[in-house]
Amino acid sequence: MIAERDIDVMDRLIDVAGKRIVDAGCGEGGLARALVERGAEVIALEPDPVQAATNREELEGGAISFFEVGAEAMPVEDGCVDGVIFSMSLHHVPVALMGEAIGEAKRVLRPGGFLYVLEPEAGGSYTEMAKPFHDETEERLAAESVLKESTAGAFLSHEEVRFVARYTFDDFETFVRGVTSRNYNAISREAVDTPAVRVAFEAARTAAGHVFDQPMRINLFTGRT
Repeated sequence: MIAERDIDVMDRLIDVAGKRIVDAGCGEGGLARALVERGAEVIALEPDPVQAATNREELEGGAISFFEVGAEAMPVEDGCVDGVIFSMSLHHVPVALMGEAIGEAKRVLRPGGFLYVLEPEAGGSYTEMAKPFHDETEERLAAESVLKESTAGAFLSHEEVRFVARYTFDDFETFVRGVTSRNYNAISREAVDTPAVRVAFEAARTAAGHVFDQPMRINLFTGRT
């Protein structure tokens, strides 16, 4: 598979212009901003309190409404949004609450609305390199299973799309800073900077930098019944 950017694949699959969208688990808000640039009105949700404090200052305003809340408790009325997007976030929902999060997505969607779920696959060179300090295998598999169970019969159509995301780092320090700066993962430098991780990182050296591939899966459900 050819490596692609998440947003480019999204642009091929959905048109968000003029639509009201929930960005469930918005993180630092990059996708929320990109959706607004494409003409959407965005309701951005993020449960991490540290990230939420930043988002209230930097994200809230204009076409973005921000709420410090998890996807399992969307502060949105029934049937009032055109789409719900989980971008790399469903596996971050506690496993016991994943079904509730998808239930909330179905509740807030208008008839005909869409559910877009982007998730990393359980394999790939990036996942394998990161396993010693951040093994998400169980959570990713749970998200896949819960999504399948929770959407059965709720939409008129379902499309699954796979692609590869490619991550390139100039050096190990750049990689460590990027990993440890995310509030919602809370990974320490000590956990990342180990001999095993350094060896795996160095094995990915190319003339263009240290390059890792991450297989990705999109489940796009359209036509909320």
